[in-house]
Amino acid sequence: MKTYPYAVLALAFTWMFLKGSITLLSFLEGLFFAILTVFISRTIIKPETRETIPGVLKRLPSFLLYLAFLVKSIVHGNIDVIYRVLHPKLPVYPGILKVSIEGKSELEVAMMANTITLTPGTLTMDVDMEKGVMFVHTINAKDLERVRRELKEVEGYVARVFR
Repeated sequence: MKTYPYAVLALAFTWMFLKGSITLLSFLEGLFFAILTVFISRTIIKPETRETIPGVLKRLPSFLLYLAFLVKSIVHGNIDVIYRVLHPKLPVYPGILKVSIEGKSELEVAMMANTITLTPGTLTMDVDMEKGVMFVHTINAKDLERVRRELKEVEGYVARVFR
């Protein structure tokens, strides 16, 4: 409860600086969106899963590595899709992979599924937490081992953020 005002102020100042306008109006806009964000996330995140500031800072390097990996994957995926679309023979080999997600929290699975979906050429089709599987569509099922390696890499980066 004590951390909410600090989070609101930090988000409001972040908004103001990212917007590139250091004015009272910009700060008030940031304050509005920060209060909204903190209110919504407060109702979503369970109290027992909230962390202290040092705990969050400890995970920051892993999160920054994950973001770098995500950007690299998105760029690589875009290049791959562009190649396939512009190639005269249209080398698209669609397929669906069944990926195990056993032992992962719902937040880890959600982050993994979103990462897969954000990467061009792959799409998370379904997640079944009860059975511990996720179904992923890919446009390159011809090289399933490469796709599995890439999905394991996603899993590794996500795991480092949350463990």
